[in-house]
Amino acid sequence: MAEQLLIRGGLVYDHDGDVHRPCRADILVEGDRIAAVGETLRPAADARVIDATNHLVIPGLVNAHYHSHDVLCRGMFEELPLEMWLLYTLPLGANRSKEEVRARTLVGAAESLRAGITTVQDMLGLAPLAEDYLDVVLGAYRDAGIRVVFSPMVSDIPAIGMIGNKDALPADVQEMLGTRALPIAEQLDFLAAQFQRHPARGTMHWAVAPFAPQRCTPGMLEGCAALAEKYDLPIYTHVYETRGQALIARDAYGAYGGSFIEYLSRTGVLGPRLNIVHSVWITRAEMDCLAAADTGIVLNPLSNMKLKSGVAPICDLREAGVRLGLGCDNCSDSDVQNMFESMKLFCLFAAVSEPEPGPPLAHEALRHATLGNARTAGLGEVLGAIRPGFKADLVLIDLDDLAYLPLNSVARQLVYTETGRGIDTVIVNGRIVVADCAIMTIDMEALRREVAGLMKHFIVDYEAIAAARRHALPHLLDLHRQVWRRDMPMQRFLSRTR
Repeated sequence: MAEQLLIRGGLVYDHDGDVHRPCRADILVEGDRIAAVGETLRPAADARVIDATNHLVIPGLVNAHYHSHDVLCRGMFEELPLEMWLLYTLPLGANRSKEEVRARTLVGAAESLRAGITTVQDMLGLAPLAEDYLDVVLGAYRDAGIRVVFSPMVSDIPAIGMIGNKDALPADVQEMLGTRALPIAEQLDFLAAQFQRHPARGTMHWAVAPFAPQRCTPGMLEGCAALAEKYDLPIYTHVYETRGQALIARDAYGAYGGSFIEYLSRTGVLGPRLNIVHSVWITRAEMDCLAAADTGIVLNPLSNMKLKSGVAPICDLREAGVRLGLGCDNCSDSDVQNMFESMKLFCLFAAVSEPEPGPPLAHEALRHATLGNARTAGLGEVLGAIRPGFKADLVLIDLDDLAYLPLNSVARQLVYTETGRGIDTVIVNGRIVVADCAIMTIDMEALRREVAGLMKHFIVDYEAIAAARRHALPHLLDLHRQVWRRDMPMQRFLSRTR
């Protein structure tokens, strides 16, 4: 018989039950799965028992959009348009030492676990695209004990493709943003080989991640769709993050009706496997198309604000019936891996998008951050809820925390008052990885010392990059202003009184 763990007497959150006043119950875990949920369960004599009295037990949170490659850039930037932000972050995430790659992966995993995130979807910019670097990342995730849906990004159009009127930039500025890309076959063959080298099992899962439609030719997108179909994997890609990207679709994709959604459809990517990240500047017709195709959208309200991209049309997306998920994005553009912040902003942005009173959203946000995000990875039948047969990814929250004094609604107080401070125990795949607020899988003091040493070189590199690229800023600012002088049939920004 598999080892048993009994979580006794906690308030157990049930998406389909009373989300404000959950029932008290026991949870019996056998191995990596939940065996039973009910009153006074009787485990084996040698079972480990956790007393959950005065605790709330929720499903582990799932972060459906994250990049681990820039964790060490946390706190380096104030608000900055995406194109200018890329000027610094692209080189700071590429061609780093293996020691730095491992450390940054562990730091992100540790922060996620302490915030109750038991699964991250790491859409990694793996540069170089090499097996030994990939092994370092996966080894770090395995050691941390967090569940990962891993997808090294691929693209065959250089990063300069993120700029609409790129030819207006001096050649050296174009070079800074990136003018080279690997061949399609080399990238897709690499992914296929890794799927064989590291088969999905335990806490390791795969996904396919074409960077963005404007960074991928039809051949690349078709190849990604075929790869996902062959290995039964989800797909993630960035779409319509900025106003400029919506204009690129209009200007350069006329053969596809000026729509990235139509482009994805004709190249075989659109469908239930696909998850579009951001979608701030999407049209209502495109929303309806996504809903019909059962394609999901992963909203990232924190980074969309800091990168001056705007506010996604949450009310329209809900009305259209689009499948939704939530993410935290990078550590340099949101600065935190915390799904409580994403859930709260989801609710608040919906509130200020419509003057009429709307339906309660707290429980919906919790569903998006658990079951909905698990669905983006094709794991909606095994993750995101506390049910028999589901994976034992669980979070215990201490109800003595002031966020629950008084306790009037579990759903609302999780979304509007919790910050992660109340979390004291985290279980992933049946394994206790956080106990008494301490991470059990990582020597945090050693990691802090290691990062402190690595940052001495990292800061020097950053300062050199910033100095060398300073003269590119006026050129990028001019293009940014040109984007905002163009007419668009939608508004995703807060207006100023002039």
